Amino acid sequence: MWRFRSSAPPLVWIFCDGGLGMAEYETPPPGVVLPLHAGCGALARGDDGAILDWAWRTLPSVTSVEAEYAGLLLGTELAHRIRPREICFVMDSATVVGQMTGRYAVNSRNLRRWRERVCVALSPWPDARFRHVPRAWNALADALGRQAGLPWEALRAELEKEM
Repeated sequence: MWRFRSSAPPLVWIFCDGGLGMAEYETPPPGVVLPLHAGCGALARGDDGAILDWAWRTLPSVTSVEAEYAGLLLGTELAHRIRPREICFVMDSATVVGQMTGRYAVNSRNLRRWRERVCVALSPWPDARFRHVPRAWNALADALGRQAGLPWEALRAELEKEM
């Protein structure tokens, strides 16, 4: 008997992160002035660990928790492109994971709006899971978020000085 098999991966792990740019980590070399912005990143992995998709985005001025939610929203965009049957979002933000799972209250009006946007984006996956991990386990999404915190125009101008 022939059965239809979906090409959608059964389980996708989406690593998400957001932050306030490189200022959290290090300063640029002497003489280099780069304005630092918030950024977020997301990386989708198949159940076998293969990287399926990734993205980063520069953000306007936001708080660190809002940047984490922006990373989660970016992760939902990856999910919509990949269309997995199951999703587990992996984040190093205990606050966002706690709020998404209902363990923490969402007292801020701004964060409630961020959470509502994520819930709408995740409506095709009502059983989406969330896992909190140490930052070291989220290194690739963290790096994408840091890269996004470097505004391309200023970075490119610095790089072209040597050409």
